[in-house]
Amino acid sequence: MLETLKRLKYGARVFLSKGGGQPETIDLHGRPVVIMQGGEGPPLVYLHSTLGESFMWFPFHAGLARHFHVLAPTHPGFGQSGGFDQIDTIEDMAFHYVELFDALGLDEVILGGVSLGGWIAAEFAVRWPERVRKLWLADAPGLWVPEQPLPDLFRFMQNRDQLRELLFHDPQGYMATLVIKKENDDQAMLVAYQNMTVLARLVWDRPYDPKLASRLRRVHCPTLLLWGDDDRLVPPVYGEAYRKYLPHAEWKLIKNCGHLPMFEKESEFVAALTEFCKRS
Repeated sequence: MLETLKRLKYGARVFLSKGGGQPETIDLHGRPVVIMQGGEGPPLVYLHSTLGESFMWFPFHAGLARHFHVLAPTHPGFGQSGGFDQIDTIEDMAFHYVELFDALGLDEVILGGVSLGGWIAAEFAVRWPERVRKLWLADAPGLWVPEQPLPDLFRFMQNRDQLRELLFHDPQGYMATLVIKKENDDQAMLVAYQNMTVLARLVWDRPYDPKLASRLRRVHCPTLLLWGDDDRLVPPVYGEAYRKYLPHAEWKLIKNCGHLPMFEKESEFVAALTEFCKRS
């Protein structure tokens, strides 16, 4: 009963948050790019994970938009954003975003993302460090730790129970079963298949960038490494690896949290980002 009430409460919060961010489609050199925007203040770009959570204005978006002008674009190939035929690598994603920022007139932004989005943010920051005012990476791959290789996410896609165990500290909690439903959902499965198709194209041969570690020295802006302490997909040791190459970066673990802090520990996620990004 309690879990049902929590699900209903979160659903109500999602509904109430919808008015805060409005989707629009931008034509970027013939490629349609869907972007959600909301709030006022310094521009903060949120790059989404493989879940594609920028298709909707979620409560965590709304929480950040109380302090920033939040821009949440949808990556090429996800949702209704086009240009997937021109994307083969994470580097291609980074170039896509420099073109998008140019089109939006964004000379300097607070940039970051969760999981795949964090990796893209890191690749952007090493190429155009002058465009990034602050950088934050949450549970991001991109590096490689041979002592603890990443699990094969594709192997878990057909088993919802195993997928929740991989992504959430509490796989039976209301948020885990809200994000990854127990029952069959044909529409959700189609979206998941589309998203995993994009991911496979990017990382099938190699789920990291062997050049990224040596390039991270180009990042000189304040940086936050934010990790769930029980992330089983991209364990905290990967955050420690980023910390090795970004010695000036701040390191923060969110307790009792898995791979998706914006959902499982929303308040801690928003508070940590807000405090870091507002600090002078």
